[in-house]
Amino acid sequence: MRQSIRACRHGFRTAIFITAEPIGNTMCVDAESLDSTEFEDLIRQKLPAALREHSAFRFEIMDIMADVFATRDNFERILEEIKEIKEDGNRRFEEITRRFESADRRFDKMDQRFDGVDRRFDKMDQRFDGVDRRFDKMDQRFDGVDQRLDKMARDQREVRLIVSGLGGRVGRGLEEIIKQTVEEFSGQTFKKNERLWLRDEEGELYGSPADVEYDLYLEGAVNYIVEVKSHTKLADVFNFNRKYIFAEKRLEKKIKPIIIIVSVTDTAKKKCEELKIDLIARSVVPT
Repeated sequence: MRQSIRACRHGFRTAIFITAEPIGNTMCVDAESLDSTEFEDLIRQKLPAALREHSAFRFEIMDIMADVFATRDNFERILEEIKEIKEDGNRRFEEITRRFESADRRFDKMDQRFDGVDRRFDKMDQRFDGVDRRFDKMDQRFDGVDQRLDKMARDQREVRLIVSGLGGRVGRGLEEIIKQTVEEFSGQTFKKNERLWLRDEEGELYGSPADVEYDLYLEGAVNYIVEVKSHTKLADVFNFNRKYIFAEKRLEKKIKPIIIIVSVTDTAKKKCEELKIDLIARSVVPT
């Protein structure tokens, strides 16, 4: 006798109908009367044959399972959709890749253009460096010319001072040359320069009243009394020292003495250092 199995639900109760063929008798077994193991064994024994032999029952089971599990068609549709999503993603990524490659090419071109600009600026810098070097050379040449002109001016002043000293007196027009010489020596400028005569009524210097002559008086931050001579000996230093002290007392000003000479004896030079008299001399000769 062949049997089939069919499951049915009545409310919350589940029953198993066992059908005997060909008579068609049906035996209903209450699922609650079986434990879980017995129920599972019964399903394993009867369900496969029932599915093979009864198409209606098979389709019913398929409909029930279709509500829970995806069918082959559903899987194929899902796989197709996944494939389409993947292909669309690949296309989008390829497009993004092409856009990035295009951007890279544009950046490469921009880099090349900037490299060209940098090279042009480098060439400009090289040209400016060349111009700077030429200007430096010109500055050096002008410095050399300035030094030569300064030396010529000093030599000219020295020659005129020597001639003046040899003549025994400061000639007219030499005051400016003496002033420039002292300015160069002292590093300052003078607002006033003049020949100076002071009256010695009491004969303090020479024993009787006399006019005391100074070659040049310079007034500035430091005041100077200047003596210009061709040659200075020790006695000349003592005499000039008394004259400048007399000028300080009469003018009531602090004065610094300075002697401009062609030659000086070594003893006179040493005495100038002791008396703090500034000295501009061309040569020192032994006593």
